[in-house]
Amino acid sequence: NDTIYHNNPFIFYRDLNEPLVSIDDLRVNYDDLRVNYDDLRVNYDDLRVNYERLLQNASPLLELSQNTTFKIYRKAYQKSLPLLRAVRRWVKKLGL
Repeated sequence: NDTIYHNNPFIFYRDLNEPLVSIDDLRVNYDDLRVNYDDLRVNYDDLRVNYERLLQNASPLLELSQNTTFKIYRKAYQKSLPLLRAVRRWVKKLGL
């Protein structure tokens, strides 16, 4: 028999002889879930490839950030930010 029936006698709002679910419906749902899973797997693999490519492209930047010269320039820029902001305020105030 390819049908699952209610076996709970306390369910009064449904006909107990009415099938709860058919095996064919379960198969269709399973097939749909399988297709969705396969699509997700493909998307995951694509994301993984993109991540690897981004990581590969970012490696030179990571190496640069480890570079002492870069750190020195970054520190100098950060130290000069208050002065740059003050100059911008003066320029704005003077209307230049």
